[in-house]
Amino acid sequence: IIFNDRVGSWVGGIFFTVWIWQRFYVSQNRPFIWWLITFQFTLFIIAYIIRQDAKEHAHGFMEVVFPFICAATPFGLEDLPFKPAAEPIAGIAPVYIALMIAGTTIIIFSLVYLRKSFSIMAVVRDLTTTGAYRWSRHPMYLGSIIASLGTLLARFNMVNVFIFLIYCCLQYYR
Repeated sequence: IIFNDRVGSWVGGIFFTVWIWQRFYVSQNRPFIWWLITFQFTLFIIAYIIRQDAKEHAHGFMEVVFPFICAATPFGLEDLPFKPAAEPIAGIAPVYIALMIAGTTIIIFSLVYLRKSFSIMAVVRDLTTTGAYRWSRHPMYLGSIIASLGTLLARFNMVNVFIFLIYCCLQYYR
């Protein structure tokens, strides 16, 4: 499959639109975090629609498909019908809520600096070296790992520990 810039932008926009759609059907006990994450996905959609053309396109599984697998893995931490019940670790609600908010905030601020260079796939666009990108090469990955750690603590079970560890390994490899 050959993805040109417009098709890739639409695929990415649809990808995050589906994530927003599913969020309306997932029960949430933390309304602020729900809205913050939904706002993040909305910014992803906007970034996909307004992004600039790639200077070099992604090719092959590792540059096209693997990044979407990495991006989707944290959704395995959600309560799903085929998984064992998950419970928050008692007494640390402020910790996991703070991690979720901090991680999502890092992602949002990183996206603001990344602007029109955002992509899930490994493509070449303009190099960003301002804002969070001045201190970290991949602040959105860092924010996602921090937010996912908060989700793990809020929905703790051994399956989620395994999913979180796999996610961290995938992001490191990515």
